[in-house]
Amino acid sequence: MKDEEQIDRSVAAVDRTLSLLEAFLGEPGVRSLSDLEERTGLFKSVILRYMLSLETRGFVHKEQSGTYRLGVKAVQLGRAFESSVDLASTLQPVVERLSEKTGNSASVYVRDGEWRVCLVRAEPERDVRVAIRAGTRRPMDKSASSLAFKRFERKTVQVFAASGVAGIASSAGVGDPLLASMAAPLFGIDNAFVGVLTLSGVIGHFHVDDEKVRSLLFDAALAASALLGATCNEGAGE
Repeated sequence: MKDEEQIDRSVAAVDRTLSLLEAFLGEPGVRSLSDLEERTGLFKSVILRYMLSLETRGFVHKEQSGTYRLGVKAVQLGRAFESSVDLASTLQPVVERLSEKTGNSASVYVRDGEWRVCLVRAEPERDVRVAIRAGTRRPMDKSASSLAFKRFERKTVQVFAASGVAGIASSAGVGDPLLASMAAPLFGIDNAFVGVLTLSGVIGHFHVDDEKVRSLLFDAALAASALLGATCNEGAGE
């Protein structure tokens, strides 16, 4: 029983440490003890003990005013994560799962000047489908993917999260009279726009007003953004 209690205390200590670091996510800037207390639910006396250790290890820095900001070690961790993220390999499983769940073609597009380029692609196991290969370049037109670029590439993940499924762009018969698609934005580190996640199919088999499919795309876009380093659960803002 004693060993179990020690393990429980260790896990609780890790949870408290991580919650204090997570309190710096969202709005940039310093945090007061009151801010940290409000964001974590911990008592100030507890916070002070943990902040001493975090300060010693370089994860936070205490200002002369008594407020705290993230330290050099936290910045180094962020840079290490950023350099380790491979966009294509991270998003390939995302499009494969989405294609399997919906039975439609799933893609990720990124911007290349005035073009959008298919970065990764997954096709359903069916005869009637939209066949586009990764690496295909398409113009910025009135398709769902292009509309999602225009709508969100100067926004943040919080704006998309607040919009819900209403933020998903859709189109039918653009470029090809037989095809329809819907698209949602993707965000990464610093909640910056990365590209768009798109579902597409043949009109008659794929319905852009299908609320279940729109919800699956919305959830997949937020989950993928979190994988890329975005913080999706903060309050909405420009």
